[in-house]
Amino acid sequence: MGGDNGKGQFTYPYPRPSLTVDAVIIAAPQDTAPQLLLIQNRLPSPAPALHRKHDPFAGSWALPGGFVDENEPLDRAAARELQEETSVDPSSVLLTQVGAFGDPGRDPRGWCVTVAYGAIVPSTQLGVKAADDAQAAEWFPISSPPRLAFDHKLVVRTAFRHLAAQGGVAAALAEQLRAAADALEGPWQEQ
Repeated sequence: MGGDNGKGQFTYPYPRPSLTVDAVIIAAPQDTAPQLLLIQNRLPSPAPALHRKHDPFAGSWALPGGFVDENEPLDRAAARELQEETSVDPSSVLLTQVGAFGDPGRDPRGWCVTVAYGAIVPSTQLGVKAADDAQAAEWFPISSPPRLAFDHKLVVRTAFRHLAAQGGVAAALAEQLRAAADALEGPWQEQ
């Protein structure tokens, strides 16, 4: 079925998806409600600034993330994308894999699978600043995130549940994460 292409590489006649990573970062400061870090992409010119740079979903809020480079470990890709799009130092965040998502239609550019990572940090003071293909990077209350691009509603809901179930998470925060996940129930695709 497959074989060496003469360059020391094996090829197969099966279609392959693109691979991306996304980061669900939750800040749990002592003095305010938990917050979710999102980026916003620019709209094409001449639209106003403060939007995502590239389609698809220009102007929509999304999780920090992007394509995995060839031969790049997934953990390193998630850390790189987090830093590239939000300026957050990935060494200040303990990223944990929370799931893989590959439903048909999740990305209008084609077949794409994402591996999502999550983390709970103690503060929103991480030096967040939009960079790379993000025009804006902001914190939102987990109880009321804006409308999200791609299937990020599903990714966030799953990450909230996963993070709530982790050992060492305060009971009150775990309850808030579960409640926020429940509020995100329903299909991620527009009907």
